[in-house]
Amino acid sequence: MKDKFSHWLNDHAPVSEISIDDPVMTIGEASRITGLSKSALRKYEANGLIIFHRTQTNRRLVSLEDLERIRMIQVLVKQKGLNLEGILRLWALIPCWELKMCTNTERKQCSALSDPIRPCWIHYRNAGCAIMTKCAECNIYRFSAYCTDDIKSLYLDRFFTNGELRLTK
Repeated sequence: MKDKFSHWLNDHAPVSEISIDDPVMTIGEASRITGLSKSALRKYEANGLIIFHRTQTNRRLVSLEDLERIRMIQVLVKQKGLNLEGILRLWALIPCWELKMCTNTERKQCSALSDPIRPCWIHYRNAGCAIMTKCAECNIYRFSAYCTDDIKSLYLDRFFTNGELRLTK
C-alpha cells in the first residue's frame, strides 16, 4: 500500500501545501491505494469506522489521515483478528468524557457515557446530527485508530494496583 500511495501522492499532490486532514482524493482512488473495494470503504463508513469528507453534491472525498485510519482498521482486522463490531466496541472504551474534560452536566446528558457499546461519534450520528464534520475534526475520533493498544494499559492503570482490582465508589 505504501508504494501505491507514494506513487499517487507524487502524481497528484504538492506535498508542501497539503494538510493531513485535507480531502485530496476520491473514494475510487482510495480504493486503488488501499486494495479495498469501494463498497468495503462505504461499509466502513456506514458502520461508523470512518467519517469521509463530503462535497456539496455529497461525493465522498478521502484525506491522507483517512487513508491511515483505513490502514489501521486493516491491521486490526487482519493482524489482531477483530471484526468491525469488535473495533467499534474497542473504540467505545475510550473515555472521551475525561479526555474532553466534560462537566458533570455534560456527562449526565451524554448518551456515549450511558451506552458503552458505541463510540461517541456514532451516538451523534444516530441522534440525527447533520454536521458529522464536527466529529471528524474531534481528536477523540481522529486518534481513536491509533490508541487501540493503549486502551488496555489505560484501564489497567486506572482500575488495578499491583495486579489487584482497585474498587472505588
